[in-house]
Amino acid sequence: MKKYVFYLVIAVVLSGIAYTSYNAYQTKQDQQQIQAKQQAEGGLETGMKAPDLEIEQDGQPIRLSDLTDQLIVINFWATWCPPCRQEIPELNAFSESTSIPVYGINVTTSERRLTDVEEFLKKTPVDYPVLYDTKGQSEKAYRLLAMPATYLIDETGTIVGKHVGPVTEEMLKEMVQKIGG
Repeated sequence: MKKYVFYLVIAVVLSGIAYTSYNAYQTKQDQQQIQAKQQAEGGLETGMKAPDLEIEQDGQPIRLSDLTDQLIVINFWATWCPPCRQEIPELNAFSESTSIPVYGINVTTSERRLTDVEEFLKKTPVDYPVLYDTKGQSEKAYRLLAMPATYLIDETGTIVGKHVGPVTEEMLKEMVQKIGG
């Protein structure tokens, strides 16, 4: 009987060690998957302070921080980017159906020339302000690896939502709803 209890205790201890080891392994695997996803998506993450950019609107310099007195959506895009072009009607719809300002930030340094953007905007209706990053700050500051990239920034200048790739009106509304907006 004593042998039986001894072996039972050993079995329970070994089971506990195996269970603990597996949980630690699984947690590490989950963390690695999250890190891989973040690296693949690139960019800054929610909860981080949004870097201030010196950009242009209608040829005049402005600072991104001047626009964040309320929740805003910023969308980094380029004319040569098919998904960027694809999402413009969705951003238009979101802009028209909510009181949340949308700003399209053209990563101008990735364009062949500024006139390409001007010609594109003559042909494509964009119902929200288009700002120009003529100094190439956004790619480095926001660690952009892909475009389009869309961020929700709250009135404190904190990133409260993010999506890499084309967005839809519904996706943006869901992002706003998640943060209680």
